Amino acid sequence: MSASRPTTVAEIMTRDVVTLRREQTLHDGNELMREHRVRHLPVVDDDGRLVGLLDQKVVLREAMRIAGEFGTQSLNHHLERVALSSLISGDCPRVEADSPLADAGRCLLTQRLGALPVVEGERLVGIVSSVDFVRLAVEGLAAPQN
Repeated sequence: MSASRPTTVAEIMTRDVVTLRREQTLHDGNELMREHRVRHLPVVDDDGRLVGLLDQKVVLREAMRIAGEFGTQSLNHHLERVALSSLISGDCPRVEADSPLADAGRCLLTQRLGALPVVEGERLVGIVSSVDFVRLAVEGLAAPQN
């Protein structure tokens, strides 16, 4: 972050984003979330275009559905059979990198989202999450008062 107060999404977003492909499975998504300690994973096509967003709520909802139907003993087996393409829709909310932070924050609040993929056109260039906004607030609160 620059010394001046950030004003655009590009200034606080995460650029090195872990992603999934729509042919991957719910099990793959769950494992990547666990490994990278994240709650949201953008789903992209071969050209890096955003096709959706997998979030922890979807993983939990589907795991509960599968456990209820088949039991917990075979949960991983069934998670490996659920293709992301069956869960992901391309119309997920997104934000442009040059969007004002206030607009992105409002979108997170009004739509009760934990993260927004950041795009330039249709190509994924980052992700901005509620954690990024909390970090920004904490830094602002910790800054010396003039």
